[in-house]
Amino acid sequence: MKIIMNEKGYSLILTMLIFLLFTVLSVSVLTVALSGVKRNQTSEDYVQARELANKGIEHITNQIQSDLKNELGEEGITRSEFITKLNTILNRYKDEVNSVHNTGATGEYRVYIRNIENVIENGEENPLKKKITFLSRGFVDGKEKTVISEVEIGAQSVLETLHYALGANKLCKTPNTCIPGEGNLFLHGGVSITGDMKVDGNLIITNRGYAYLSGEKWIASVYPSILPTQGKANANLLLGGNIFTFNHTPPYEQHITTSNFGSSYTKLTDRIDDAFYNRQAPVIVKRQPIRDDIQIPAQKSVFYYKHNSPGVTIIKANNRLISNQNRPNDKVYASHDECFFIWCNEKYDGDYTFTGNNLFKSFATAGSLTIRNSDNQFRQTTFKEGAYIEKDLTIGNEWSDSYNPNNYDKIRVDGPIFVNGDLTIKGADAEFNSIMYVMGDVTIEYSRINGLGQNGSLIIFAKGNINIRNNSVNQDEPSNIKGFFYSEQALEMFGVGSNIRIEGGISARRIVLNAIRGRASNQNFSGAQKITNNDYFEGAQNQIGKPSRLQIIYDPEIINTYADIKSREPVIKNLDPPKIINRDIE
Repeated sequence: MKIIMNEKGYSLILTMLIFLLFTVLSVSVLTVALSGVKRNQTSEDYVQARELANKGIEHITNQIQSDLKNELGEEGITRSEFITKLNTILNRYKDEVNSVHNTGATGEYRVYIRNIENVIENGEENPLKKKITFLSRGFVDGKEKTVISEVEIGAQSVLETLHYALGANKLCKTPNTCIPGEGNLFLHGGVSITGDMKVDGNLIITNRGYAYLSGEKWIASVYPSILPTQGKANANLLLGGNIFTFNHTPPYEQHITTSNFGSSYTKLTDRIDDAFYNRQAPVIVKRQPIRDDIQIPAQKSVFYYKHNSPGVTIIKANNRLISNQNRPNDKVYASHDECFFIWCNEKYDGDYTFTGNNLFKSFATAGSLTIRNSDNQFRQTTFKEGAYIEKDLTIGNEWSDSYNPNNYDKIRVDGPIFVNGDLTIKGADAEFNSIMYVMGDVTIEYSRINGLGQNGSLIIFAKGNINIRNNSVNQDEPSNIKGFFYSEQALEMFGVGSNIRIEGGISARRIVLNAIRGRASNQNFSGAQKITNNDYFEGAQNQIGKPSRLQIIYDPEIINTYADIKSREPVIKNLDPPKIINRDIE
């Protein structure tokens, strides 16, 4: 009996020990679990605080953009007004006492501008932009995270397009909005490029140039060359597609409008040395290209005004001729009289012609404008704050088919211009310091174009096609064209019979360049290849070592020219999107 009682006592003690052990273990597990929950909750709080701090940066950036847009309004404001408004708006949010605060269900954030710096572009200050350092703190359940972000805010950035000698752009978002051959660059024959290239589509290369000479002709040449700009070891090629070569003679129009390069084309993306003159190929760079959103139609409102707009001075054009006007402070509109017997009506939509030296603060017409000069000395037309041409703009004598610059009109043009129609430069020995926005097509032929002053250039942004042709045909010395040409359609240029040297660059949705090296003539010469009875070109072997008849040489000063002329436009109407430079989390 006593033994049984002892066994019952031991059982009770054992049971209590086991219960106590499990209790301790349970408490330990629960403590660990609760501790883990607490750590997870703390981690989630910090993540949420960081997200709230980021929302603070987004909030204040959007608020500043909204404030600036409200100041611009529908009509825009002047450059000096914009600089003042930008500084005023930014100072509203500077320092912690002016912080933007928001409290929500999950927590709160406080954000303010800690520092404002000037923006330096191409070595010079851009007063229309500022680099802003934002400090934003997010708070959740007593936990805090800080985000410091540097953002550029303002207007008139330098366009990405202006950084390349050649840029073939793919702008369409759906197949039915693409132009044929969208994003492709065609280099036919001995084209010479100095500078970097951007090709969103494919690069198509051959060692023959094309010309229409009593029919389609593919003329034996050499492969194109691409050389680096001064100070660089290699030229860069930002390539979105592939590189192809071909040695057959396809129908020209079908060839340049295709995007499917089948078995008759050779893919050379992985061995591109074979596709370039002297096997000196560019370095392929793979990165996401920046898309410039160049809103050409939106520029119209910057320059446009009516004959009855406030502050407008009407000048009467006798026989629709305007000559030697000196109106540096006047906002001018052109008119003419249309008479029937003794009754005359004032009209504003004539085909007006400028001669002599003309200076305006700004100029507008509901008609067309031709700029001419019959003197042997240069005459200059200056638009201090721009010009608006409702129809077409023609510069030069227009009727000249001469290859001799002595037969061209000597014309200088200074200032930004909006052309609602076509632009034709023909029969002009012209010097430019101008940005032109053109809603139609652009044709440059039988002309010589240079910069006005040390860094002046002709910069054209066109909605339509650009054709540059028939300049210095069969001449040993090239026509020098100093400028940059951007088309929202196709750009085509010939350096087979023509001889052209462009200092600047080219950008379009499809680019086709045709060239040979060496001589071209309407008569036979030693070593020539005969194409027709009137067309002789340097033989392919003799072209080695000879200069190209189509040279594109990138000019870095084009960026400064763009910024200088852009700053003269009368109003600022558009903001650049905020650009994040750096972001740190503390």
